[in-house]
Amino acid sequence: MADQRKSVREIMTQSIGFCPKDALGWLYAARGYYKTRDYHSVIECVTPALRNDRTKREAQHLLAFSFLNTGQLEAAAGAFFKSINNGNDTDWQPLVELLMDNAGLKLT
Repeated sequence: MADQRKSVREIMTQSIGFCPKDALGWLYAARGYYKTRDYHSVIECVTPALRNDRTKREAQHLLAFSFLNTGQLEAAAGAFFKSINNGNDTDWQPLVELLMDNAGLKLT
């Protein structure tokens, strides 16, 4: 039987004894996972940061690239579009490249 993937909350609680308490803490956790290329964990971590005005811009940027790196192309396209709307103007290039390389993708 294959091992089921542990949640980020379980891993953090086991390894350091606690989880972040606020959006900024979750954003820092997402950054750490991004640096280690654990994109599934980034996706898990950014949810609280997406709900906070101070952290949603960077969280949306990380989410878009994490979707792209996990092969979730439709989700990546939508996330890049939201990221651009949040002020991440540099995300135009990966969005355009993604849409050019995958003509069947649509922004909905």
